[in-house]
Amino acid sequence: VKDVGVMAEPVVTSHQIQEEDDFLILASDGVWEFISSEEAVDIVGKNISKGSTTACQLLIEAAAEKWHQEEGDYRDDITALVVQLPKVLHYLREDTEAN
Repeated sequence: VKDVGVMAEPVVTSHQIQEEDDFLILASDGVWEFISSEEAVDIVGKNISKGSTTACQLLIEAAAEKWHQEEGDYRDDITALVVQLPKVLHYLREDTEAN
């Protein structure tokens, strides 16, 4: 599949989640092709108060617009997920305290 541009070597990093972390962005290469990590954090950070769904949708729309600017009508798969970490940490604490 490498001949057609598909590589099975993901970029993997790790980060210890801290109390001050607001959100996590998981996204396919279609997002990262033309949007830097800093841009993605800026887009999501400015909109996370509207909810993770809205922030994620705006990130996807920004990626689609960048693809259109760079490639015309062609674009790669654009998939993203935004997780609000304070909510996750709250549920994890509740679960730990209940057990």
